[in-house]
Amino acid sequence: MNRNNQNEYNASSTTSVSNDSNRYPLANGPTNALQNMNYKEYLRMSEGYDREYSASPGALVSGKEAIKVGIDIVGKILGGLGIPFVPQIVSFYNFILDQLWPSNSVSVWEQIITLVEELVDQKITEYARNKALAELKGLGDALNVYQQSLEAWLENRNDTRARSVVSNQFAALDLDFVGAIPSFAVSGQEVPLLAVYAQAVNMHLLLLRDASIFGEECGFTSYEISTYYNRQVQLTSQYTDYCVKWYNTGLEKLKGTRAENWLEYHQFRREMTLMVLDLVALFPNYNTHTYPLETKAQLTREVYTDPIAFNLSGAAGFCRPWSKYTGISFSEIENAVIRPPHLFNVLRSLEINTVRGTILGNTKDYLNYWSGHSLRYNFIGDTTVRENNYGYLTSEKTRIELDTRDIFEINSTAASLANYYQETYGVPESWLHMVQWDSPYYTSSYLYSKTHTTGEGCTQVYESSEEIPVDGTVPVNEGYSHRLSYVTSLFFQKIINTFYTNGTLPVFVWTHRSADFTNTIYPDKITQLPIVKTYTLPSGTSVIQGPGFTGGNILKRTSTGRIGTFRINLTGPLTQRYRVRIRYASSSDINFRVTHAGKTVNDYFFSKTMKQGASLTYETFKFASFTTPFRFENTSGEIGIDVYNFLSSGEVYVDRIEVIPVDATYEAEQDLEAAKKAVNALFTNTKDGLRPGVTDYEVNQAANLVSCLS
Repeated sequence: MNRNNQNEYNASSTTSVSNDSNRYPLANGPTNALQNMNYKEYLRMSEGYDREYSASPGALVSGKEAIKVGIDIVGKILGGLGIPFVPQIVSFYNFILDQLWPSNSVSVWEQIITLVEELVDQKITEYARNKALAELKGLGDALNVYQQSLEAWLENRNDTRARSVVSNQFAALDLDFVGAIPSFAVSGQEVPLLAVYAQAVNMHLLLLRDASIFGEECGFTSYEISTYYNRQVQLTSQYTDYCVKWYNTGLEKLKGTRAENWLEYHQFRREMTLMVLDLVALFPNYNTHTYPLETKAQLTREVYTDPIAFNLSGAAGFCRPWSKYTGISFSEIENAVIRPPHLFNVLRSLEINTVRGTILGNTKDYLNYWSGHSLRYNFIGDTTVRENNYGYLTSEKTRIELDTRDIFEINSTAASLANYYQETYGVPESWLHMVQWDSPYYTSSYLYSKTHTTGEGCTQVYESSEEIPVDGTVPVNEGYSHRLSYVTSLFFQKIINTFYTNGTLPVFVWTHRSADFTNTIYPDKITQLPIVKTYTLPSGTSVIQGPGFTGGNILKRTSTGRIGTFRINLTGPLTQRYRVRIRYASSSDINFRVTHAGKTVNDYFFSKTMKQGASLTYETFKFASFTTPFRFENTSGEIGIDVYNFLSSGEVYVDRIEVIPVDATYEAEQDLEAAKKAVNALFTNTKDGLRPGVTDYEVNQAANLVSCLS
């Protein structure tokens, strides 16, 4: 941290961050009043701040709360993947009920429906709305009864009546979901109902998981448990593809040619990622056969908050909303501010450049604003620091070193300096709020602030927490779900009919906190490592946009070679053994090779999963699972993934690898399976004699395997 930087302020708090004076301190202001003033009070004093100027147009409190519910549910699920204990399941259902069916009079479901209706500008019919809300109320009531029955059974798990009640209510609730879900998929209204559908099917899949976790204890037969499990697997695929299909349909409908079309498209993409796609990415993790241990999953996708630019309609004077300006096209904005698919990165520093803006015919007014910036970042485990520049770079620079801090919230002022001849858009002020990685109660803030003479009617406040909500009722380290990962911008200079328009519109890019910066592998958890967390991109490997259900981008390769290399860290002893599996899709039969410390630890043939040219759907992705365990040689090192032996026209896509700790039971089961195969290979199909040509060596090898089991 730069101790000499007069714009940086620190705060150490062990209490709730809802105390703004702790959260946004102005430690070196000129007066005591200024020292005790929080950011929003400061804005009111300096900019004539008023609530109606906050955030993006159309950003309603109800919409913010609906998004926050989606974020909170995803966060809760990420913290409890694997096979939880029954008390954890009861606690989770309590949480879900509080989130989606709160005890107050607020209808979260109506907020969710209204938000998506506004995003796509499509109202669902009154009948469909009432039917959906009635079904949701019934599901909430039934889930509450089921949760209470689980709680009662927990108090006395030997009570046969309590056990019977749980099993009966489980079956009834399953049927309730089967009957209700079609009401959230009404023909012609699939998109405005999509966020409701995603939450409902998520609960259904979690319910079906219960049969695998405690179905036997509740008296289900093995056939019933197997049936519920198979339905869960089948519905995971069905629900996933439905959500992705209608997300893409809704997004495609919002494409246009103008800036205002892009802003609607952009907001739908962000908010439906937070409410739908993040949830969908977690569906496969509910499979108890695949994930019998606690599981560390990671979301690597990025979400973008709105461009920081004056965008209020009906403002006084000559100020105009940037999105109404006809000189900026949809594709121009998309290409400028949305990054191409890339490896996951860690932001290290941000250097803001400032320019003094003036307008034709006015020698008095001015706007000093953020004209461009330089970013320094690196990929996970990579020592090479990369740099990218955006906008117009000047000699006036303000550098912010992140060191070991997350930027979790940004509050900015956008301004427009305008007259009859010209309009300049810029950001004269941004307040970046940070938290220390290793001291999560230690927060600091950096204020980028430049002078300007624009009036209050031509300024607008943007708070990132209006678009990606932060929980202000808990300590900072618990209250934020996203960290700043990058900053892009739209820089433009246009002349239309002699009217000159120019400016720089910064766009903040955020990643989910579940994606760590260390690729840590745990001795007691299944660790998922998204393939975009490799530190190099070998020649012949490309990053492509994920299909919507992977929680981030994926890698593609069309020729033999290295897909990627992870740099990893271990928390457990080096005696612990692990095995690896790779989630992939391929149009050709292939061999995967896994290397560690310069040695091949796994190498095997795997079948193709899709036809050439087919779309990537849930079913096209399978696991390449290796059964041979290995040990890591050091507490830090590399894992390399190679592919070979596939058709010249073939394509292979990799989503992630998973590193699974192996216990003695697993190894014993693998040894038993190997012994069975070796013995069976000695005999004919009828088992009445040895196969012709069996050698003494084969008999001895089989005998050795059997003796190792005793």
